[in-house]
Amino acid sequence: MKLDLDKLLNRVDAIPGNFHIAIKVAKMLDDFNVNIQELSKIIGTDQSFTVQLLKLCNSAQFGFSRKIVTVNDAITRLGFKTLKSLVFVVVSKGSFNRPVEGYDLSKGELWRNSLSCAVYSKYLAEISGYKDPELAFTAGLLRDIGKLIIHEYVKEEYDNIINLVNTENIGFSEAEEKVLGYNHSQVGAKIATKWNFPKVLVETIEFHHNPKKANNDCVDKKLINIIHVADSIAMMLGIGIGNDGMMHSLSMDSLENLGIDINSVGIETLISDMVDLNSEIDLLMASIS
Repeated sequence: MKLDLDKLLNRVDAIPGNFHIAIKVAKMLDDFNVNIQELSKIIGTDQSFTVQLLKLCNSAQFGFSRKIVTVNDAITRLGFKTLKSLVFVVVSKGSFNRPVEGYDLSKGELWRNSLSCAVYSKYLAEISGYKDPELAFTAGLLRDIGKLIIHEYVKEEYDNIINLVNTENIGFSEAEEKVLGYNHSQVGAKIATKWNFPKVLVETIEFHHNPKKANNDCVDKKLINIIHVADSIAMMLGIGIGNDGMMHSLSMDSLENLGIDINSVGIETLISDMVDLNSEIDLLMASIS
């Protein structure tokens, strides 16, 4: 069964989680001359969203002695980039914190996996000297958004997909593409394009399983490598993995491109460092539960 991509993308607006607000806010936060009052007004159009965002800003993770009570406060004390990351954390709960049956993910598993990839991506960005760790956080959080749209089709064709994985010795994403015409990363990139995400996020979503396919025209190949490694380690740790979890391989080239010498550092040490970040992930989840 081949997917009708146009028909599929018409379902995108049904994704819950106030993504329309997040996208508008994210674009405004990219402009350092933004009208703060207008920004507060847009965020305030959804009371629940505002409450969750401020609750997260006041979480123990940031440890401010004085409570943040307005969006203006949050911008002043956290900065535009961090606030933008937190906006997407809040909306990701509404979208990702639900069963995704085609990938055999129960409620909460995709959300935990996405938050884990976000935190791991930010860490990898910092240790590899990447210019914008907050962008890495957002890219890691959103990289599997295509699963929300195509999981029902994956469920219907699961046996055929797995048969291809086993008989042709290929990864899950490649088998998805052969059976359905598109894999979840490609569909996710189409969603991101429809929502007018910046090209850097569109490309990261599309190539995070196959960084070698990212050509020289890509905006930021280093970011793609960061998300690939973070995604792979989240899978290795068994965090929110579904039926495709162990069918994606970690590219050693990506580690090398990030300047991480796995021979001297050791994959076990790198993974251990990631495990130490899990308390931060728990805090994020608890802050808006």
